[in-house]
Amino acid sequence: MRLARGRRHNGVSVARLAGALAALALFAAAGCSKSDAGPTPKPAVSTPGPGSTTVSKVTLDGPVYGMPADSGDGVFAATENNTVYALSPTDGSVKWSKHLAEPFRPHGCGNIVPLGITGAPVYDPASRLVYVVAEDATAHHVLYGLAAADGHVVSHVEVDPPFGDRDFLQQRPALTLWHGHVFAVFGGLAGDCGDYTGAVASVDTASGSVQWFEASTSGRGGMWAPGRPAAGPDRLYFSIGNGNADKAGDPFDGTDSVVALDENAKRVDLFAPASWASDNANDADLGSMNPLLAAGHVIIAGKSGQGYLLDPNHLTTATAFPACAAFGQAASAGDVVYLPCADGTRAFRISGTQPTALWHAAKANGQPVLDDGRLWVTDGDDGVLLALDPATGATTARVSVGALPHFATPTVVGDKVFLGTMEGVAVVSAGT
Repeated sequence: MRLARGRRHNGVSVARLAGALAALALFAAAGCSKSDAGPTPKPAVSTPGPGSTTVSKVTLDGPVYGMPADSGDGVFAATENNTVYALSPTDGSVKWSKHLAEPFRPHGCGNIVPLGITGAPVYDPASRLVYVVAEDATAHHVLYGLAAADGHVVSHVEVDPPFGDRDFLQQRPALTLWHGHVFAVFGGLAGDCGDYTGAVASVDTASGSVQWFEASTSGRGGMWAPGRPAAGPDRLYFSIGNGNADKAGDPFDGTDSVVALDENAKRVDLFAPASWASDNANDADLGSMNPLLAAGHVIIAGKSGQGYLLDPNHLTTATAFPACAAFGQAASAGDVVYLPCADGTRAFRISGTQPTALWHAAKANGQPVLDDGRLWVTDGDDGVLLALDPATGATTARVSVGALPHFATPTVVGDKVFLGTMEGVAVVSAGT
């Protein structure tokens, strides 16, 4: 086992470091019943918000770190106690719940305790299954497929990577359904301890077979940015964090990079900045942001504040631009992108080879989600959900929702916003 290096950071821990970076320059048993979840969830409690905006707080059996999934007639939230809940899209009331396993309690490092379901669920409309990865008490990671109608377990596949020590892995990014495969992505724990290597599992939903991508030839290379990869027609784009190769004479190990994978998790392209060794040495890698495909480019900006526009078909064709220290999932509309900057959301217009900065919303430091002319984003420090004007960044609504996990990401369902909290889910109803 390799011991942790004090200067390294991984997973959600880096969010607290990001403020400093930003100042310098600028994530199987079948059956079901409501009793499976243990304590009965507390009923939603409504509290007033500004203007015609209200919030209902649904208390579940643990924190909800992942973005809730929407099926159209249900919203699915998963907790760190390894319980999946189906919520009503109209009022957030619990329709069913399924407790899958006792969660893991990390040792050595890690700041989510217990550690159960962390990555956001994904819903498959073809099979009407909800997929989650649950980490059990022995640190096994299992991909479950649950029936959306009642929560019974239809499938389960173990997805522990075939390298490294599973005790020091965390399935943090949102699950992705693409070309008949569910992609589950792995990084390390906050504190970056133990023997682990970043990984991507591609699980064929028809056969249950698993194929793997190993992120680093030297170890580490955590893949933990909390959102989903950018999806092109024939490839997905992921970011990779810092690895153990961090000296000028070290051979490149695949880390501090953007990688393109096919449906079988095989690498088809890769970009790494020339500064990869020093980025690794200074925890200034690209792994903190999910790549964004927008305006004809793959867009990435990691912890250093340096952004890049990449050619989606040839990632090594790259243009650098001053961006921000970015953490998590970005949003876009046409040629305007909204980056999840540690010092607050920043909007850029992508035209030509040099993006133009449009505005900066200083307190909006979460993951922006654009819907119906509003940009929803959290102020994680104050436990607030904000609605911003996408054109100017001005705040049009501000709703207190309670303590939030790192990288809380809203899900818009009709005229409601569902947001994971440290106690369950907040349901915000915004008047038109």
